[in-house]
Parts: sequence; structure tokens; C-alpha cells
Amino acid sequence: MHDSRVIGPFLRGFCFLVALAAAQQAVAREGDGIRHVPAFDLPLSPYMSPEAQAAARAEIAEGDPLAHMSNEELARNIQQIRASVDMSIAPRVEALRQRYGVSLRQEKWSGVPVTIVTPKAPVARGLLIELHGGGFIFGSAGTLGMLEAIPVAAMTGMRVVAVDYRLGPEHRYPAASEDVAAVYREALKRHRPGDIGLFGCSSGGVLTSEALAWFQKERLPMPAAAGVFCASADARYGGDARYVVAAVNNAPMPKPDGSLPIMEELYYGQADLADPLISPLFSRGVLAKFPPTLFITGTRAAELSAAAHTHSRLTALGVEARLHVWDGMGHAFHLNTDLPEAQEALEVISRFFKAYVGRVGR
Repeated sequence: MHDSRVIGPFLRGFCFLVALAAAQQAVAREGDGIRHVPAFDLPLSPYMSPEAQAAARAEIAEGDPLAHMSNEELARNIQQIRASVDMSIAPRVEALRQRYGVSLRQEKWSGVPVTIVTPKAPVARGLLIELHGGGFIFGSAGTLGMLEAIPVAAMTGMRVVAVDYRLGPEHRYPAASEDVAAVYREALKRHRPGDIGLFGCSSGGVLTSEALAWFQKERLPMPAAAGVFCASADARYGGDARYVVAAVNNAPMPKPDGSLPIMEELYYGQADLADPLISPLFSRGVLAKFPPTLFITGTRAAELSAAAHTHSRLTALGVEARLHVWDGMGHAFHLNTDLPEAQEALEVISRFFKAYVGRVGR
């Protein structure tokens, strides 16, 4: 028989030494600051609605075919990708039009095609300009743009002008910024700057930040407010979230330096993504002139870190900035208006623009 009074302390001491040695090895291995994270199972967040959990399960089962396509493959198949995206979204757009009772019409503002969404309710004095997503290579004002333009128009009572800016790879930076500025100039002929808001999702959110920088370069007055949704003022999509979300979504992992080919490069070409006209995050002077800005994102969205960092930089500069994050939700979740979380986000967006756009005295 053994004496536990002697053996117990010995075993505890031995275990402590083993744990210490393992920790020292981990420190030595991770002395470069890189964490080597073992694989683990990540369940759906308990904070997600049942509808969002069901949507997430379906998304995990289906996967994202574009996530594993090289830029060469994307460019080679771009016409088929665009047609497929537009065809899949068209029924959703029609359902939204009927659900919210808005009217749609196509025009050209300063030569740029736009889709104008007019709400059924009395139109408020404000005008909102929407910039669609699609990685700067697919999507349009009348498809992806409508997924947020229609509900936002209906919920704010403001007309929304969705912009069909030029896309890559046929067009390169700064084509999209130029198109947004052209539409904005036309809007300024009809409205005061204080009656105009600007917003977009994904690449449209990045373009919103780029447009604010471009307006400054062109010496145009700032709009009353901006919405940078599922995006940031950093076109690189950097930070922790880029790695974590790549692992969660079974997408290609970035290199240790954070570099990873992104589809947006088919639009940016050889442009420097650290240029403040592309990533305003790199200029305190540009950021300081931003109007009140709203950020919408989720914990499983690759832009989370960049959005949070942009928000913190704006706040440090004294700019009115708001950041809303939904646990468990992924990129562009608010475009699925069937989800309770999307409705919550749209309510936040609506209240924000109604608070800042069209205020008397601005």
C-alpha cells in the first residue's frame, strides 16, 4: 500500500514540471508570435435565431464554390458567374419589391446607370446612395443592390439610388470611385449634402469608404452619413478574423504575413491597397473627415477585425462611429431579410440614417 500523503504531493509536483516543460516548448515554438491552434469543432452560436441556425447549416452543407477558385478561373468564367448570380437573385428581388411595396425604375445619372427605389410611404427629404457587393467583379444595382436598397428605402421612407458602377476585370481602379462621384455630383444638384447618405455591403462597403476619400480628393462636400456594411476602410481585409473565418469556412488560409489573393485584385490590378484612396484607414487626415459612419458585421465574417479597427480609429479621431456585431453571423447576413438578425440589422440601419440624413439645419 502507498501513503497518499507522500505520493500525492509527488505526483502533483511531477505533473507541474511536465506542464511547465510543455509550456516552455510552446513558448519556444511560438516565440515568433504565431499561435499554432489545434483543430476543434465549432458549434453554431446559441445566440443565433432558429432561422439563422437553419440557414447556417444549409450554407455549410452547400459550401461556397467561389472561395476555392483562383483569380484566373474567376476571370475565365466571369460572364457565367455574373449570369448565375443575377438569375438566382432575381426572384428574391421581385419578392422584396412586392413585400415592401416599392417602385423601381432605371435611369442614368451623369452617364452612370442607376436603379431608383421609391418607397410606397411618403418620401422623406433624404436621398440614399447604395453601392452593391460582389467583389468588384459581379453583381449589379438591380440584383445584389436591391437586397438592401429595397428594405432600406421602405424602412427609412427615403428614395435609394443604387449605382451600377464599372466592374473588373474589364475596368480597373479607380473606375468605380469615378462612377460613384459622378452619381454623387448629380445628387448634389438635387439635394443638400446634409440630405444625402451613402452606404454599401461587402465590396460596396469598401467602395463607400473609397468614395468618401475620393470625394475629399475632388473637394466635394461630405454626405450626412455613411454605412460601411460587412466591410471596412481597409481593402486588404486584415486582422484575426481573416484567419479564423477562413478556417471556419474551409477557405484558403492567408500566409503568415496576411497576404492572400483576393478576387478584388481583378479590379485593383497593380494598385497599392495601402493607398488612402483605396484604404482610407492609412490616412488619419482622410478618416478625420468621414461623416457619422455605421458598421454592420458578424463574428463569423472575415471583415470583422478590419471593421472593428476602422471603427476604433474613427472614434479615436473624434468621428461619430457605431459598430454593431451579431454573434455567429457571417458575411453580408443582413441581405437575407428572412432572418430575424437581418431585420434587426435593417432596423439599426434605418434608425441611423433617419437620425442623420435630412435633418433640418444640416
